[in-house]
Amino acid sequence: MYYETLVALHGVLDRYPWAAHITCGDTGSELYDLAMRRSEAYGWYSTGGWTYKYEGWGEARIVQDPGRWADSLAGGDWTQDGKVRELAWMSAEIPVDVREPRLPVLHVARILSDAVNRIGRVRFTGLHAVLPLQELVGDASDDLEAMRNWFALADPSKSFSVSLTVAAGPTASGKEMAVCRAVSERLGDIAGVEVAAGLLDVSGMADVDGEHGYNKGRERGVMRFACRAPEWSVDVAVWLVEVVGDALRAAECAEQVVVTASLASQPEAHQ
Repeated sequence: MYYETLVALHGVLDRYPWAAHITCGDTGSELYDLAMRRSEAYGWYSTGGWTYKYEGWGEARIVQDPGRWADSLAGGDWTQDGKVRELAWMSAEIPVDVREPRLPVLHVARILSDAVNRIGRVRFTGLHAVLPLQELVGDASDDLEAMRNWFALADPSKSFSVSLTVAAGPTASGKEMAVCRAVSERLGDIAGVEVAAGLLDVSGMADVDGEHGYNKGRERGVMRFACRAPEWSVDVAVWLVEVVGDALRAAECAEQVVVTASLASQPEAHQ
Protein backbone atom coordinates (compact mmCIF):
# COMPACT_ATOMS: atom_id res chain seq x y z
CA MET A 1 0.00 0.00 0.00
CA TYR A 2 1.23 3.50 -0.81
CA TYR A 3 0.42 7.02 0.34
CA GLU A 4 0.94 9.91 -2.02
CA THR A 5 2.63 13.17 -1.34
CA LEU A 6 2.78 15.82 -4.04
CA VAL A 7 4.84 18.96 -4.52
CA ALA A 8 4.18 21.72 -7.06
CA LEU A 9 6.14 24.85 -7.94
CA HIS A 10 4.39 28.02 -9.09
CA GLY A 11 5.93 30.92 -10.96
CA VAL A 12 6.70 32.49 -14.32
CA LEU A 13 8.87 30.74 -16.89
CA ASP A 14 10.70 32.43 -19.75
CA ARG A 15 11.84 29.48 -21.80
CA TYR A 16 15.25 29.55 -23.47
CA PRO A 17 15.02 29.42 -27.28
CA TRP A 18 17.70 26.75 -27.44
CA ALA A 19 15.73 24.51 -25.04
CA ALA A 20 13.10 23.82 -27.70
CA HIS A 21 15.03 20.67 -28.64
CA ILE A 22 14.14 19.05 -25.31
CA THR A 23 11.36 16.58 -26.00
CA CYS A 24 9.45 14.11 -23.86
CA GLY A 25 10.54 10.99 -25.72
CA ASP A 26 8.44 8.01 -24.64
CA THR A 27 7.26 9.48 -21.34
CA GLY A 28 4.55 11.77 -22.72
CA SER A 29 5.74 14.69 -20.57
CA GLU A 30 8.76 16.93 -20.99
CA LEU A 31 8.73 17.75 -17.30
CA TYR A 32 8.55 14.10 -16.30
CA ASP A 33 11.51 13.29 -18.54
CA LEU A 34 13.58 16.14 -17.11
CA ALA A 35 12.60 15.30 -13.54
CA MET A 36 13.54 11.65 -13.95
CA ARG A 37 16.91 12.55 -15.45
CA ARG A 38 17.63 14.86 -12.53
CA SER A 39 16.35 12.54 -9.80
CA GLU A 40 18.32 9.62 -11.17
CA ALA A 41 21.43 11.82 -11.22
CA TYR A 42 20.82 12.64 -7.56
CA GLY A 43 20.04 9.00 -6.77
CA TRP A 44 16.69 10.02 -5.32
CA TYR A 45 14.36 7.84 -7.36
CA SER A 46 13.79 4.12 -7.55
CA THR A 47 11.05 1.93 -8.97
CA GLY A 48 12.05 -0.84 -6.60
CA GLY A 49 13.30 -1.12 -3.06
CA TRP A 50 15.82 -2.85 -0.88
CA THR A 51 15.18 -6.13 0.86
CA TYR A 52 15.86 -6.20 4.57
CA LYS A 53 15.13 -8.84 7.16
CA TYR A 54 14.09 -7.30 10.43
CA GLU A 55 13.68 -9.61 13.41
CA GLY A 56 10.40 -8.03 14.41
CA TRP A 57 8.84 -8.85 11.04
CA GLY A 58 9.92 -12.50 10.94
CA GLU A 59 10.39 -12.32 7.18
CA ALA A 60 12.21 -10.29 4.56
CA ARG A 61 10.31 -7.24 3.38
CA ILE A 62 10.85 -4.52 0.78
CA VAL A 63 11.70 -1.22 2.46
CA GLN A 64 12.06 2.10 0.67
CA ASP A 65 14.81 4.56 1.46
CA PRO A 66 13.06 7.77 2.69
CA GLY A 67 15.01 9.79 0.13
CA ARG A 68 13.40 7.78 -2.66
CA TRP A 69 9.92 6.84 -3.71
CA ALA A 70 8.29 3.92 -5.40
CA ASP A 71 6.64 5.62 -8.36
CA SER A 72 5.68 9.08 -9.55
CA LEU A 73 3.82 11.22 -12.04
CA ALA A 74 4.88 14.69 -13.13
CA GLY A 75 3.73 17.55 -15.32
CA GLY A 76 3.62 21.31 -15.60
CA ASP A 77 2.21 24.35 -17.36
CA TRP A 78 4.84 26.18 -19.43
CA THR A 79 2.50 28.63 -21.15
CA GLN A 80 4.56 31.60 -22.31
CA ASP A 81 2.25 34.49 -21.35
CA GLY A 82 4.10 36.08 -18.43
CA LYS A 83 1.48 34.90 -15.92
CA VAL A 84 2.00 32.82 -12.80
CA ARG A 85 1.53 29.16 -13.70
CA GLU A 86 1.87 25.82 -11.93
CA LEU A 87 5.22 25.27 -13.63
CA ALA A 88 5.95 21.80 -12.31
CA TRP A 89 4.36 19.18 -10.10
CA MET A 90 5.42 15.70 -9.11
CA SER A 91 3.75 13.04 -7.00
CA ALA A 92 5.75 10.64 -4.86
CA GLU A 93 4.17 7.43 -3.66
CA ILE A 94 5.59 6.34 -0.32
CA PRO A 95 5.27 2.68 0.76
CA VAL A 96 3.20 2.29 3.91
CA ASP A 97 6.14 0.48 5.53
CA VAL A 98 8.23 3.66 5.51
CA ARG A 99 8.29 5.31 8.92
CA GLU A 100 10.53 8.36 8.81
CA PRO A 101 10.26 11.85 10.30
CA ARG A 102 10.05 13.58 6.91
CA LEU A 103 8.42 13.11 3.55
CA PRO A 104 10.66 13.76 0.49
CA VAL A 105 9.27 17.26 -0.03
CA LEU A 106 12.72 18.85 -0.29
CA HIS A 107 13.92 16.14 -2.68
CA VAL A 108 10.99 16.58 -5.04
CA ALA A 109 11.07 20.39 -4.89
CA ARG A 110 14.80 20.43 -5.68
CA ILE A 111 14.30 18.09 -8.65
CA LEU A 112 11.46 20.22 -10.03
CA SER A 113 13.39 23.45 -9.53
CA ASP A 114 16.45 22.06 -11.29
CA ALA A 115 14.29 20.77 -14.13
CA VAL A 116 12.49 24.04 -14.93
CA ASN A 117 15.65 26.11 -14.46
CA ARG A 118 17.32 23.90 -17.05
CA ILE A 119 14.91 25.05 -19.74
CA GLY A 120 14.41 28.72 -18.90
CA ARG A 121 14.58 31.68 -16.54
CA VAL A 122 12.23 31.13 -13.62
CA ARG A 123 10.63 33.62 -11.26
CA PHE A 124 9.56 31.35 -8.41
CA THR A 125 6.46 32.62 -6.60
CA GLY A 126 4.97 29.75 -4.64
CA LEU A 127 4.83 26.11 -3.66
CA HIS A 128 2.06 23.76 -2.60
CA ALA A 129 2.37 20.29 -1.16
CA VAL A 130 -0.01 17.47 -0.31
CA LEU A 131 1.15 15.98 2.98
CA PRO A 132 -0.25 12.66 4.27
CA LEU A 133 0.55 13.52 7.87
CA GLN A 134 -1.25 10.50 9.24
CA GLU A 135 1.53 8.38 7.78
CA LEU A 136 4.42 10.62 8.81
CA VAL A 137 5.87 9.61 12.15
CA GLY A 138 8.98 10.53 14.08
CA ASP A 139 10.59 13.66 15.45
CA ALA A 140 11.78 16.03 12.71
CA SER A 141 12.80 18.82 15.11
CA ASP A 142 16.54 18.36 14.56
CA ASP A 143 16.18 18.57 10.78
CA LEU A 144 13.92 21.61 10.96
CA GLU A 145 16.30 23.32 13.39
CA ALA A 146 19.22 22.65 11.06
CA MET A 147 17.29 24.31 8.23
CA ARG A 148 16.48 27.26 10.49
CA ASN A 149 20.16 27.67 11.37
CA TRP A 150 21.03 27.71 7.67
CA PHE A 151 18.48 30.41 6.84
CA ALA A 152 19.68 32.44 9.81
CA LEU A 153 22.78 33.18 7.69
CA ALA A 154 20.66 35.24 5.26
CA ASP A 155 21.04 39.02 4.90
CA PRO A 156 19.50 40.42 8.11
CA SER A 157 18.47 43.63 6.34
CA LYS A 158 16.00 41.75 4.12
CA SER A 159 12.53 40.50 4.95
CA PHE A 160 10.04 38.80 2.67
CA SER A 161 6.30 38.66 3.19
CA VAL A 162 5.02 35.11 2.66
CA SER A 163 1.44 33.83 2.73
CA LEU A 164 0.82 30.38 4.21
CA THR A 165 -2.42 28.45 3.84
CA VAL A 166 -3.58 25.06 5.06
CA ALA A 167 -6.45 23.02 3.64
CA ALA A 168 -7.33 20.45 6.27
CA GLY A 169 -10.19 18.35 7.55
CA PRO A 170 -12.29 18.31 10.72
CA THR A 171 -9.38 17.63 13.10
CA ALA A 172 -7.99 21.12 12.37
CA SER A 173 -11.20 22.98 13.12
CA GLY A 174 -10.69 25.77 15.67
CA LYS A 175 -6.98 25.11 16.07
CA GLU A 176 -5.59 28.11 14.19
CA MET A 177 -3.97 29.70 17.26
CA ALA A 178 -2.49 26.41 18.47
CA VAL A 179 -1.00 25.74 15.05
CA CYS A 180 0.27 29.32 14.82
CA ARG A 181 2.05 29.00 18.17
CA ALA A 182 3.60 25.70 17.10
CA VAL A 183 4.78 27.22 13.82
CA SER A 184 6.25 30.22 15.65
CA GLU A 185 8.17 27.96 18.02
CA ARG A 186 9.71 26.09 15.09
CA LEU A 187 10.60 29.21 13.11
CA GLY A 188 12.37 30.82 16.05
CA ASP A 189 13.44 34.44 15.97
CA ILE A 190 14.45 34.58 12.29
CA ALA A 191 10.89 34.47 10.96
CA GLY A 192 7.57 35.67 12.31
CA VAL A 193 4.10 34.29 11.76
CA GLU A 194 0.58 35.29 12.76
CA VAL A 195 -2.94 34.19 11.97
CA ALA A 196 -4.12 36.30 9.04
CA ALA A 197 -6.91 38.65 10.09
CA GLY A 198 -8.02 39.39 6.53
CA LEU A 199 -7.51 38.28 2.98
CA LEU A 200 -4.01 37.16 2.07
CA ASP A 201 -2.04 38.14 -1.00
CA VAL A 202 -1.84 34.79 -2.80
CA SER A 203 -0.93 36.20 -6.20
CA GLY A 204 2.09 33.89 -6.16
CA MET A 205 -0.16 30.86 -6.63
CA ALA A 206 -1.67 29.84 -9.97
CA ASP A 207 -5.38 29.05 -9.95
CA VAL A 208 -5.12 25.26 -10.11
CA ASP A 209 -8.04 22.86 -9.84
CA GLY A 210 -8.39 19.16 -10.49
CA GLU A 211 -6.72 16.10 -9.06
CA HIS A 212 -3.33 17.71 -8.48
CA GLY A 213 -4.51 21.24 -7.68
CA TYR A 214 -4.58 22.85 -4.26
CA ASN A 215 -7.92 24.64 -4.66
CA LYS A 216 -9.80 21.35 -4.45
CA GLY A 217 -8.52 20.83 -0.92
CA ARG A 218 -9.63 24.29 0.16
CA GLU A 219 -13.24 23.16 0.09
CA ARG A 220 -12.53 21.41 3.40
CA GLY A 221 -11.55 24.64 5.15
CA VAL A 222 -8.50 26.86 5.21
CA MET A 223 -6.13 28.20 7.85
CA ARG A 224 -4.38 31.40 6.79
CA PHE A 225 -1.11 32.72 8.19
CA ALA A 226 1.02 35.76 7.36
CA CYS A 227 4.74 35.14 7.67
CA ARG A 228 7.95 37.12 7.32
CA ALA A 229 10.95 35.10 6.15
CA PRO A 230 14.64 36.09 5.91
CA GLU A 231 14.83 35.13 2.22
CA TRP A 232 12.70 33.76 -0.57
CA SER A 233 13.67 30.59 -2.39
CA VAL A 234 12.41 27.10 -3.13
CA ASP A 235 14.29 25.84 -0.06
CA VAL A 236 12.68 28.43 2.22
CA ALA A 237 9.24 27.57 0.86
CA VAL A 238 9.90 23.89 1.59
CA TRP A 239 11.06 24.73 5.10
CA LEU A 240 7.93 26.76 5.80
CA VAL A 241 5.65 24.04 4.42
CA GLU A 242 7.39 21.34 6.46
CA VAL A 243 7.29 23.48 9.61
CA VAL A 244 3.55 23.98 9.14
CA GLY A 245 3.11 20.24 8.59
CA ASP A 246 5.05 19.45 11.76
CA ALA A 247 3.03 22.04 13.70
CA LEU A 248 -0.21 20.48 12.47
CA ARG A 249 0.92 17.09 13.75
CA ALA A 250 1.84 18.63 17.11
CA ALA A 251 -1.69 20.07 17.28
CA GLU A 252 -3.09 16.58 16.59
CA CYS A 253 -4.18 17.40 13.05
CA ALA A 254 -2.64 14.23 11.64
CA GLU A 255 -4.47 13.80 8.33
CA GLN A 256 -3.89 14.57 4.68
CA VAL A 257 -3.50 18.32 4.27
CA VAL A 258 -2.57 20.74 1.51
CA VAL A 259 -0.10 23.46 2.55
CA THR A 260 0.92 26.43 0.42
CA ALA A 261 3.69 29.03 0.77
CA SER A 262 3.69 31.97 -1.63
CA LEU A 263 5.52 35.23 -2.00
CA ALA A 264 3.20 38.10 -1.11
CA SER A 265 5.40 41.13 -1.76
CA GLN A 266 8.84 42.38 -2.66
CA PRO A 267 11.61 42.32 -0.01
CA GLU A 268 11.66 45.16 2.46
CA ALA A 269 14.55 46.57 4.48
CA HIS A 270 14.19 46.64 8.24
CA GLN A 271 13.78 50.10 9.67
